[in-house]
Amino acid sequence: MRIAIVDDHKEFRERLVRYIEDNAANLEIPVDITCFADGIELVDRFQSSFDIIYLDVEMEFMDGMSTAKKIRETDSEVLIVFITNHAQVAIQGYSVEASDFLLKPLNKFTFEEHFKKIIKKVKKQDDSIVVRVSGTVKRVDQHSILYCESQGHYIDFITLNGRFTLIDSMKNIEEKLDPVRFFRCNNSYIINFEHVEHIDKSAGTAHLGEHKIQISRARKKECVEKFTHYLGGQVL
Repeated sequence: MRIAIVDDHKEFRERLVRYIEDNAANLEIPVDITCFADGIELVDRFQSSFDIIYLDVEMEFMDGMSTAKKIRETDSEVLIVFITNHAQVAIQGYSVEASDFLLKPLNKFTFEEHFKKIIKKVKKQDDSIVVRVSGTVKRVDQHSILYCESQGHYIDFITLNGRFTLIDSMKNIEEKLDPVRFFRCNNSYIINFEHVEHIDKSAGTAHLGEHKIQISRARKKECVEKFTHYLGGQVL
């Protein structure tokens, strides 16, 4: 798990590192912590690779709220935790979808309860993939995906929450998805076995509610075998 700490006080950064390392060790979670002295440094080096960002609100060169807004321009999913001396900051935090708020002075007991909660949120995201849509990082819950459809250089994601399109290759998307649940049934479609109601072997089609996806002749046998295995049975 990758964590960023952004605070202009070295002593506080070091204390927060100790709190994170101690709690992560107790939960047997490996962590990689990177510290930044101000928001500008984080924004300049930001690559959408952090799971959690701890942001001090009151910093000299770029305050935490401004930093969070910059981050949200390219990453709508990373968990942001504000660290502040003022409880009223929580109201402003809703505009950047902050996950939690920690009040200074911070003590280890308060942090322990916070860390347990934030880890649950991170684990909830573990069953998701990260894609880039129109220049913005988007986290997609794999369970919500019905199927993916390729149209040239564009990939349509059909999900329980609607449809969105991005530019990518089917090969790259296929590599990101769980190989147990997802199957590329022809050159243009990847289906999610979670939502397949049945496979018509004679017609060579997978049925996902109102959606009917054609399975190529070359992949039909493998598709049926993997779907049956996914359901926990054996091919008859």
